[in-house]
Amino acid sequence: MKLLKLAPALLATSLFCHAQPLSFTRLPASGAAPSARLDGTIAYDPQTRQLYLFGGQGAGLLNDTWSYSLEAQRWTEVATTGTRPPARLGQTLIFDPVRRRLIVFGGQASGFFSDVWALDVATQAWQQLSRDEAGPSRRYGHSAVYDSVRDRMVISHGFTNAGRFDDTWAFEFATNSWRNISPSGTRPLRRCLHHAVYDPGRDQMFLYGGCASGFGPCPLGDLWAFDFRTGQWSERTGGVKPPARQHYGIVFDTVRDRLLLFGGGGSTILNDTWDFDPRTGGWAATPLTGAPPSARARHQGAFVADRGAAFFFGGQTAGDLTSELWMLAPPELMRPRFTALDIANAFTGDRGPASGPTSAAPGELISIYGRGLGPAEGVKAEFHAITGLLPVRLGDPGVSVTWNDIPAPLLYVRFDQINLQVPYELQRAASASVVVTVEGRSSDPVTVAIAATRPGLFPRVWNQDGTVNGPANAARAGEVVTLYATGQGVTVPESRTGGYPRDGYPEPAALTEVTIGGVPATVEFRGQAPGTAGVMQINVRVPPGLAPGIATVILTVGGAASRTTVAVL
Repeated sequence: MKLLKLAPALLATSLFCHAQPLSFTRLPASGAAPSARLDGTIAYDPQTRQLYLFGGQGAGLLNDTWSYSLEAQRWTEVATTGTRPPARLGQTLIFDPVRRRLIVFGGQASGFFSDVWALDVATQAWQQLSRDEAGPSRRYGHSAVYDSVRDRMVISHGFTNAGRFDDTWAFEFATNSWRNISPSGTRPLRRCLHHAVYDPGRDQMFLYGGCASGFGPCPLGDLWAFDFRTGQWSERTGGVKPPARQHYGIVFDTVRDRLLLFGGGGSTILNDTWDFDPRTGGWAATPLTGAPPSARARHQGAFVADRGAAFFFGGQTAGDLTSELWMLAPPELMRPRFTALDIANAFTGDRGPASGPTSAAPGELISIYGRGLGPAEGVKAEFHAITGLLPVRLGDPGVSVTWNDIPAPLLYVRFDQINLQVPYELQRAASASVVVTVEGRSSDPVTVAIAATRPGLFPRVWNQDGTVNGPANAARAGEVVTLYATGQGVTVPESRTGGYPRDGYPEPAALTEVTIGGVPATVEFRGQAPGTAGVMQINVRVPPGLAPGIATVILTVGGAASRTTVAVL
């Protein structure tokens, strides 16, 4: 039986204190997904709330484009038009929010590139903005950031078989032209296999680590800042430092106001996480709750400010290439989220009275909508073959819901929706505290009033011959039609929470009445529907003499009502 889908509520962005620990979560990637790869660059579009992935190296060099919806937690390959950039690795990818496009620069295939390409995310069309060697020389393993103040991409350092570089260039989006902004004074040592991030609050670019073989150490562990206002480099030298590394993941966390560094290749492959606080000029190991991902290198990072979260994709683990996508964020962000307004009757979508608190009836089938409620792909429950009961834990990661600490039977779970039955054990309670738990993380409790009955009619009606009623298949006056409802409250005899009927068909304890077209209709049968939990079947006779047309059906159980329509011939 199909349950109705309502739009999930919006989640307000929260700010988190600087000292709050962070936690890694591997995001779902069921269905179509990008192949495992290294150097697969990612960038974020805040308007569509999607991460974008371009290129890298898997079984071969790649130039595919994928988007990952943070709402749906699903990958989709982007069907781009126009000429694609040649396949490559070691490129950079940034997002131009003014024109809503991805910008690819440089990289390596059989040779090296210094071309600039743009993918319009609205039209999905590629366009080449600048040819090779129109500005900086060809390179890979360089860094790139988006300078939001000056509307430009800034690239720095990198490598070709001719050697390593220490220059810095700006690509002006207004004119699609390059400008060399390398200072004449102090510069970071020539290097590659590093990254840079932009700190918008201080209008500076941080460049960290990498490899300077031929000119200096490999790997490196130094941190430099390029002040866009003065055009000068300065090294940040104080305090304890992370072990030197290359091929790491790094972002600038604008919510916590610091760099976040994860993993990379040093003397061994790493999976440590470090913070750099620009205010104090010091590094510190990031406090984590839970286990980090396995050690990896050549993964790529992006920061999503509206989530307060860093994302890391792909790379080389100790075993093989991976296409894993990990989120690093305060644990609060990873908890399931919903409100009382996200709780609805599963058949009608009704959310209780227009005034007063959200309510639910014992035994009612309801839907909870929200965020972080379960796996990316929906999981349907089945009755246990021996007990005839629905599970109270479902999906991977495991999802459970309690009402006043009583586990609720689950019918369906997905990242944005849970369908469940309200436990009959709440029949004497005035309210219930509802908590959703996913993979050990629990939501804030949400209070729901408990009503004696809250009927909701399934929107379809079945004719006497078992066919679906409709204008082209109307019922005749005097015939019996079948309705299905949930929210009828406690039954006689008592129904089992989460169980289908085994002996007889329990009837609602409350008075049940039906009118069709404003005329009282004879109820021939009312009871728990076979093979269901929480569903009442009502067989009702269409009043003789009722005029042909579409008639309103009103079901009243214990004084609470629900309505649908029936076609009468």
